[in-house]
Amino acid sequence: MLRNNFKISLRNLKKHKSLTVINVLGMAVGLAACLLIGLFIFDELAYDQNIKDGDRIYRVALETSDTKWAGSPGPLAEGLKNDFEEVENSTRIMKFPELDQMLLKSESNGEIKQFYETKGYYVDSTFFDVIDYEFISGLPSNALKAPNSVILSASLAEKFFGETDPLNQPITIGLPFGDFDYTITGVFEDRNRQSHIDANYFLSMENNDIGNGVKRMTSWAANNIFYTYVKLKPTTEPNVFEAKLPAFFDKHGAADLKAMGVEKSLFLQPLQDIYLHSNIEYELGATGNVTTLYVFGSVAGFILLIACINFMNLATARSEKRSKEVGIRKLLGANKRELVRQFLGESMLVSLIGLIIAFLLASFLMPYFNDLTGKELDLYQRSFPLIAIFLLAIVAGLLAGTYPAFFLSAFTPSAVLKGKFRGRLSGFSLRQVLVVFQFAISACLILMVFVIKNQLDFVQDQDLGFNKEQQLILPLKSEDAVSKYDVLKAGLLQNSSVKSVTLATTYPGIESIESMMYYADGKTVDDVVNITNAFVGDDFVETLGFQLLEGRSFTEEYTSEYPMIILNESALKSLGYEVGEAVGRKVHFDWKGELNTLEIVGVVKDFNYQSLHTKINPYAFIKENRGGYLIANFAGPNTDEVLATAESIWGKVNIADPFIYSFLDQDFQRNYEKEERVANIIIGFALLAIIIACLGLYGLTTFMTEQRTKEIGIRKTMGASDWSIVTLLSKDFGKTVLLAILISIPLSLYLSNAWLENFAFKIELKWWYFAVTGLVALMIAMITVSFQSIRSAMMNPVESLKSE
Repeated sequence: MLRNNFKISLRNLKKHKSLTVINVLGMAVGLAACLLIGLFIFDELAYDQNIKDGDRIYRVALETSDTKWAGSPGPLAEGLKNDFEEVENSTRIMKFPELDQMLLKSESNGEIKQFYETKGYYVDSTFFDVIDYEFISGLPSNALKAPNSVILSASLAEKFFGETDPLNQPITIGLPFGDFDYTITGVFEDRNRQSHIDANYFLSMENNDIGNGVKRMTSWAANNIFYTYVKLKPTTEPNVFEAKLPAFFDKHGAADLKAMGVEKSLFLQPLQDIYLHSNIEYELGATGNVTTLYVFGSVAGFILLIACINFMNLATARSEKRSKEVGIRKLLGANKRELVRQFLGESMLVSLIGLIIAFLLASFLMPYFNDLTGKELDLYQRSFPLIAIFLLAIVAGLLAGTYPAFFLSAFTPSAVLKGKFRGRLSGFSLRQVLVVFQFAISACLILMVFVIKNQLDFVQDQDLGFNKEQQLILPLKSEDAVSKYDVLKAGLLQNSSVKSVTLATTYPGIESIESMMYYADGKTVDDVVNITNAFVGDDFVETLGFQLLEGRSFTEEYTSEYPMIILNESALKSLGYEVGEAVGRKVHFDWKGELNTLEIVGVVKDFNYQSLHTKINPYAFIKENRGGYLIANFAGPNTDEVLATAESIWGKVNIADPFIYSFLDQDFQRNYEKEERVANIIIGFALLAIIIACLGLYGLTTFMTEQRTKEIGIRKTMGASDWSIVTLLSKDFGKTVLLAILISIPLSLYLSNAWLENFAFKIELKWWYFAVTGLVALMIAMITVSFQSIRSAMMNPVESLKSE
């Protein structure tokens, strides 16, 4: 029986080739989309899930009245370990403020290798006791016991030492304030390790570069640049432990917090939730977003659902043609169960053929999908997604075939064979509902594409309050490079294309976390304002093109009795100063019991120092040549010439560091990489959804026009024009699609607003967005329908009537 059903199913699929192609292709594309997005989702869900005792590890973060901060004060980790018996162990990670990369140097057999490397973190000696890492070389238990120890990732070790074991080899870490010798005490496996702690190398906190400075960071209110992790004992209830933190923090930090005039509290973040569920300030590295996974999963599900709807629509559309087959088979003894099994078998066969094509399609698209997502996914990396997609194909086949199977098997043989067909009305009603559903989804996706595209164009064109174009950035990450800044500046200014050169610890578009609690004249620490600082050199305002509202910028000629500071409008407003009266006034901060005073010498218009995801905050420029980055503003199209000049001067002054550069506009744009990737994925899969919906609509139109072939012939014989025939065949579908567009508006509005919530500066959703979206969806549907309608309308009426 099974073999016979298979033969009948195969014969039916061959008989209706165009229908089979539409169904199989739609199912294949839907399953391929689910497979690719499923691989992405499983990869994102895997972060921090395979760490030993990961369910007992928590990050302790800070919360104020208006923000959450991933960092915490220096003494917190030790305080938690000492005060709570529930804490099995604690540790800290620290990334050096304003230092996104360090210069690593190694000499082997007379060959010197040096590279700027990112993702280098200072950690306590207890780090590997809390967070488990697989070591290739060395032992995690003692890797950080000795001062000036460094643990490299396998990738970094191979980059420097090839196949040679680097254990106990020396390596030099170049920092802006000097070169420091470290010893390699371990190598950890980083391939296929997925964690929010995306480290390239770890440096021991006990060292002779920043070690003494770290030991002096004993305030419970300031220096919140440490990431504190605790491993709780197995019997500890996290909620009960967290409830004890306010009293603990008040006991140790009340005096420091009161002295700074701020209020803060502690909260726990489960290690396994940080990557997808933590979206707070000062994250250790890039994080994911669980909402994005819901969106991607929904899009993939919608695509597959549209493919299933196509099968249901087309199966019920040709129900009249198959009704005689059902009638005859019932007269010959077939029961309803056998017929249901037969029709479900057909849908399952379509689904399984689609699955085979889906695997081929996914294999072909995988490199492009990896480029799109920035990942290195492998189709056969994990078995679970493959099992899941197979089960999904089975479910999709059952879903697509269930209604047609019961619908077709319910025909009464005597009525069917007498020509009294009774399935048409209910089938037609369901088909209308399904077409409405398909195009409601399609219209929703079209609007999302439109909104995302407009928002990304908006952030590109927005006036940021400074000039990001034609700004050359040269990192000065070693003491040698910083000391030769003046020579570099003088040499660059010899090039006629270079307009100005400055120095800064940070620049717009990259993370800037150094801040201080300031208060104005006549106020106290009870009135402090948190203002982010950037330490900059002469001509900084002119080079970046900030708009100076009052006062003057930093120049060599202008000096002051006090350290000089330039504030933005938001900082002035928070301090209580007016723009017109601020110049010459003072701002103060208390540090380690000493009063520090700075003079306001200028006011700049508010600007977006970070991406448009965040609102404009109080900001300050302080005159001090600390190094960090050389910024050169140049004019004209001579980019290559300016780069050649910079590289030539770099070599002439004998800076040992490698010459690397970037451009400010490109660095700023990296803040939107995540949104651009999400946008490109949604755009790509939205197009797939629309194509599948149109395929189904085309197939449905083909069957509907076939059913009305005799009517078309009679109408043409009676003098009806081709246009009237096209209108007749298209208007019902036009009404259905128009209804779908109206239904899609509330969902489109909700999804668009949810996505735009990620931006502090965003476009407004206007009525014509929805009008354009509806028009596009209607045009796509009408073009699809009209293609077949025109073909039918132009048929010779003699042939139409003969076909009947």
